[in-house]
Amino acid sequence: MATASASLAIALLFASFLAGTVFGDDAIPLPIPLLERFHAWQAEYNRTYATPEEFQYRFKIYCENVKFIETMNRPGNSYELGENQFTDLTQEEFEDTYLMKLDEVASAPEAMGQLGTMNVMGNADEAPNSVDWRTKGAVTPVKNQQHCGSCWAFAAVASIEGVHKINTGRLVSLSEQEIVDCDRGGNDHGCHGGHPSSAMAWVARNGGLTTESDYPYVGRQGQCRRDKLGHHAATIRGGWAVQRNNEAMLERAVARQPVTVLINASRAFKSYKRGVFSGPCNTSLNHAVTVVGYGADTGGRKYWIVKNSWGQTWGDT
Repeated sequence: MATASASLAIALLFASFLAGTVFGDDAIPLPIPLLERFHAWQAEYNRTYATPEEFQYRFKIYCENVKFIETMNRPGNSYELGENQFTDLTQEEFEDTYLMKLDEVASAPEAMGQLGTMNVMGNADEAPNSVDWRTKGAVTPVKNQQHCGSCWAFAAVASIEGVHKINTGRLVSLSEQEIVDCDRGGNDHGCHGGHPSSAMAWVARNGGLTTESDYPYVGRQGQCRRDKLGHHAATIRGGWAVQRNNEAMLERAVARQPVTVLINASRAFKSYKRGVFSGPCNTSLNHAVTVVGYGADTGGRKYWIVKNSWGQTWGDT
């Protein structure tokens, strides 16, 4: 297994409110009235609110996020933002529910220390110009971590699934829930966050991981089903850490297998819809995903192909 930490460019409210009230005089024109648009969004994402006050609050947040999306969708951008299941959440709510906590990110050196170091430098010619593990049948369909901060488990499992396919020829959907329930202590805390490196180390210590169908995902941490711990559908001996912020090494690692990475899931990334996403590089890492390929577009812009864990309604699936 391989993991890396990097900041990446990725080939990813109330009825009386008026648009001018929310957006101001410099409002960007919208195709339909905001309230009607919000009701359509509620229907699409099955979102209801308990009180008129909650409706008003969520509508206000929705309008603010729509303004941000429309402002960011400038002509000539390499990517497009759009509404999704997160559009009625503040950035703080989104981060608290779906992303890694600062203490998990700070524990990265300790977690990575549980892995060896992968030597993947070699010659530049060793890595092909493009790789897509989806076309090789090594990537399961996009999964959904739901209202649980378990991206760390999903990112680790996606890499293990890919390596298992490469080594055995069989693609098996493995259980994130087994890790969420049973990998306790150290850096890993179920729905309250964890680190993919220590998740991989736990799988190695456990001797393997069972299937998703045998131990299905429920979106919350429960009691460890110890009767499932010996049902190993896939095994790993450990993992290797790719040097941080070294894209050449990451490219060579991804040429061998899907690789788990840490990224910065910004406000723009939260609303990503399609295209080659590009954000500012920084060290504020808060989300775990799996790189399943790389390439370049017709203009020569290089990109990573990333598998996320926010379901089929987010991104370019």
